[in-house]
Amino acid sequence: MPPQEKPQPRSPQERRPSRPRPTGGMYYSDDMEAFYDAWVGREEQIVADLTAALALPPRRRSDALAPLVDAAVAHVAAYYEHKSRLADRDVVAALDPRWLNPLERTFLWAWGWKPALMFRFVETGGVGAGIGVGPEQRRALEELRAATAAAEREVDLQVAAVQESLAGPRALAALRRQPPRNGEADEAVAAVGRSLRVLLAAADALRDRTLRAVVGLLAPDQAGAIVAAMLRFHLGVRRAGRDWTSGHGGQRRV
Repeated sequence: MPPQEKPQPRSPQERRPSRPRPTGGMYYSDDMEAFYDAWVGREEQIVADLTAALALPPRRRSDALAPLVDAAVAHVAAYYEHKSRLADRDVVAALDPRWLNPLERTFLWAWGWKPALMFRFVETGGVGAGIGVGPEQRRALEELRAATAAAEREVDLQVAAVQESLAGPRALAALRRQPPRNGEADEAVAAVGRSLRVLLAAADALRDRTLRAVVGLLAPDQAGAIVAAMLRFHLGVRRAGRDWTSGHGGQRRV
């Protein structure tokens, strides 16, 4: 009988079980988290550029700020566009923004920043930079504020209606029935998901529209000061939430 070969010891890499690749919503959420980390990095550079331009002499300031304000608006829009693609693939992942830290999530309204918050920066951002708004601008901004508040109320009503529909008799009957009939419960939940996808798009469109409308009513130096204040606030919330999570033993990467 020929001698049997002695089995060779396996390397630590071979012994270690491979980590399963995230699938479904988890994979899409991880993709969004990677995007968001890079997006925040770009935002920090945009704020630095805006801050430097705001410090320029008045004759050079407006010309320097105009393209930077456009870049900031496009930067915010890129976030909504990426989140929209996530929602197209998995609306549940888009409605559960795990890429945000706990403090960021406290500011969520309809799965994003409340559009009316923009007017707070109009009130405080320009003042801090020594830039006021004229009477005509103020009237236009007040009209825009009122229209934005009305649009927010409409979104609130629609979100409430969709949430109530999930607890409606038809959906509840489908969810409670055992055994379920041919995917009836899945279809009931899917119908709610489709409605929420529409509302998510509407809320993000309102956020984008409000930012663009406010910027459109302002001169470049005014818009630059206000957009810089808005982005600084977001970065401050991001940083504070990250530090809070780290200080409280949070395991989740932020």
